Amino acid sequence: MLSRNMKKKEEAKYLDREWLLMTANLKAFFETEDQEALHKFRVAVKKLRAMLYLFEIADTDSALIKYFKPVRKIFKHAGVIRDAHINLLLAKQYKLENELFESSQRQIIESGIIAFRTNSDGYFKTLKEAHKKIKSQLNKLSDKDIAAYYQEQLEQIAANMSALHFNEELHTSRKLIKILMYNKKLAEAALEGSLSLNIGYLDKLQDTIGKWHDNIVTAELFAQPEFHDKALVAKLKRANTAIRRNIATMAKDFLPKATTPENNSN
Repeated sequence: MLSRNMKKKEEAKYLDREWLLMTANLKAFFETEDQEALHKFRVAVKKLRAMLYLFEIADTDSALIKYFKPVRKIFKHAGVIRDAHINLLLAKQYKLENELFESSQRQIIESGIIAFRTNSDGYFKTLKEAHKKIKSQLNKLSDKDIAAYYQEQLEQIAANMSALHFNEELHTSRKLIKILMYNKKLAEAALEGSLSLNIGYLDKLQDTIGKWHDNIVTAELFAQPEFHDKALVAKLKRANTAIRRNIATMAKDFLPKATTPENNSN
């Protein structure tokens, strides 16, 4: 048992650090109701989930993602509050005034926070239990497994990019890119000498895909009956035409671009 603990010491330390950060951000939100703290909590959840995907390659029978599902439920509950906040920010950004819409979004935030607070003790208990289960199931990751995982994921993204479709598949490709980026610190030693990553290129590509997706969501929001702003929806669609061209250019020859060291890339 001692040798097993020694093998997974590094992985456990990484898990503990990220878990502590996630919990601290949730606690900060309950104390201050600061939307930035809620955002950081959700980002931390995404990073931990990405890390668990990487850990699961060491054991196909692993239950790590299963143990993490209760945390995802908290993430989704927080998302209701966060989405309403973002909707208000979008309305302000585009100078759209609609009292009914604004009051409904504020009501979602207020009632959401009340329900969120009501469950706070249970949420922290859930986080503690999930952390204990996941930590006990961690397996040592070999450099070979990590490198193979990255290569496989990059090839999958490359296949998606070569047959580029502006639909949910592209949004999924962005998620895959972000998983690789989130895990870079954990994986960098294993990738050294076997696989180079152009993080600058990957980040720019995922960010551009994110803007394309955000524009679609925003256009759908402002096409709703309470706004029905045809001019703004048309403007967003025109903007997305240019973004789509940028994505198509960036996505061409994805694999060599993604694996060419930044100081040697165009």
